[in-house]
Amino acid sequence: MPLASLTTMTARATVRRRRLAFGAMLAIALVGGTVAIARSDRGEATRPASSASGHTVTDPGSASTATDASARMPGAWLAWITGSLPTDVSAEADATPALGTTVVVAGDTRWMTMSHDATGAVVDDPTPPYEIPIDAFSVDPAGYAPFVPPDARDDVTSALRSGKAVLGTSSARLRHLGVGGSMTFGTRTVTVGAVVPDAVAGWSEMLVSRAVGRSLGIVDDRYMLALPPGNMTLPRFASIMHPIIPGTAIRMLPPGGSTYMRIASGVNPPIVMKEMFGEFAAYPRSDDPAYLNVDPAWYQANIVTRTVPILGPVTCNRRLFPMLIGALTDVERAGLGNELNVYSGCYAARTVARSPTAPPSQHAYGAAIDIDAPQNPYGAAPTMDPRVVRIFQRWGFLWGGTFLTPDGMHFEYGSRPTAGSSGG
Repeated sequence: MPLASLTTMTARATVRRRRLAFGAMLAIALVGGTVAIARSDRGEATRPASSASGHTVTDPGSASTATDASARMPGAWLAWITGSLPTDVSAEADATPALGTTVVVAGDTRWMTMSHDATGAVVDDPTPPYEIPIDAFSVDPAGYAPFVPPDARDDVTSALRSGKAVLGTSSARLRHLGVGGSMTFGTRTVTVGAVVPDAVAGWSEMLVSRAVGRSLGIVDDRYMLALPPGNMTLPRFASIMHPIIPGTAIRMLPPGGSTYMRIASGVNPPIVMKEMFGEFAAYPRSDDPAYLNVDPAWYQANIVTRTVPILGPVTCNRRLFPMLIGALTDVERAGLGNELNVYSGCYAARTVARSPTAPPSQHAYGAAIDIDAPQNPYGAAPTMDPRVVRIFQRWGFLWGGTFLTPDGMHFEYGSRPTAGSSGG
């Protein structure tokens, strides 16, 4: 590599380290995310089909890549539940001929302590105790191969079998890493072996083999893909899956049923949230590892309190406010302001469903707001006025009332507002 390029990369890494060091010095002085917030969960919604660590924050620009990749993906059926799948699902699925070829994908948040590019130059070096949460998946290489497009299959399988990581294009862009780069998680370092379209990597930030996943602490089975023989319908797929995963609600989708054919398939995965709202470094709180101490520098740069229509002062990510204000203004213009009574929280530095191995919640990015929690408790039948829901959806929000576990109080960022959102 030319000396000028290497010098630029080294300077970039130094800036990142300095920014994170500044955040660490402020940690004691700043208390962020003290808003009391009712429990909300990540689930599937009907949706319109950086940061203190130094990464440039851009609006997600991978829609065309996602569409192209999805068009080439094998026609897999998807099944997932809230939390982790039972431990025997993989064996049960393999023993069910009607499902055909199946694979179960594991996934947990792992905490990255450093990364290097292919030349060995430091890219990310968060100051301890801060680390970067990574949405990491693991699969059996041979089992996953049928679910990968033929033109990417050799690269993916070879990387996984050799103990290397596969990155989606969005993750590689955010990380400033390519083939030969590496990501370190405490004492374990994984080299990047392939970069593929996001859909091929399951929209994860890092895909590794089951063996490497175990060494990193990826233990929770999250979703199943299936390639059934012959014709399959959703009712028949459901009749097959319910005996395999009894006693709980299952989200099932046909091939191409969502942009994100993975767990929480109807909402934005962490990589999309990071690109839109900025990536933060953090570490789990000692008293409750489901809550996070977020880098104060990221908090100061992204989380603000503003007064909005109907609700008054709210604390959210600055990038959420244009659509939030737009939605609430339209609710007010439509004469529906009395339908919204209680601001129940926006920014809250915690994980999804308060699980220590789950990704940061959309609330941790300040990209979700809870309204009228007393009337719409988590898990109960929603009472939110459907006219209010439609206005929020028009402004690009996803509504928690359609999640696998209903969350009627909850609205989170889904996409850019649709054309002509305003209008009452």
